[in-house]
Amino acid sequence: MPLKHNITKQDVLITRIRKLSLKTRTSKISLKGDIAERNFEDLRLFTTAVIIASFSSGLSWKTHNALMENPSRLNSSEIKEEYESSLMTKWKNVSVEDVSEIIGKGISDAAFSTWMYFNVDKRHHGVYKEAWEGFQKEFLDSCDDMEIARESR
Repeated sequence: MPLKHNITKQDVLITRIRKLSLKTRTSKISLKGDIAERNFEDLRLFTTAVIIASFSSGLSWKTHNALMENPSRLNSSEIKEEYESSLMTKWKNVSVEDVSEIIGKGISDAAFSTWMYFNVDKRHHGVYKEAWEGFQKEFLDSCDDMEIARESR
């Protein structure tokens, strides 16, 4: 009898991020140098993971609160520090719950742009904007379950 597993889009995204994390375990990944040598999909996936880590309440509490309550606080040293930490290591720790939280919060494009303007190097704004738009578009569909059946052995 086959075993059935429901895999959501969030699960697929987290799996892709984990694989990228494993690929980069021995080499440090960043937007500042070696990422330019990687393919565009890795760059977009990495950027999406950094955004998730930066906006998640579990990984970046001050940024999350500023986004939800008062976007004018996004121009602070604490928010910049959380972003730098997300960029360096926290992106590897994003979870399905983090993705679901960000989807459910309905972060506005204006709040995202404000965060990006104050914290992200201007040279990288294009890739961040594209990653954010792709993330939103991917999770707009309400039918996100893909059913995978696997025969038990």
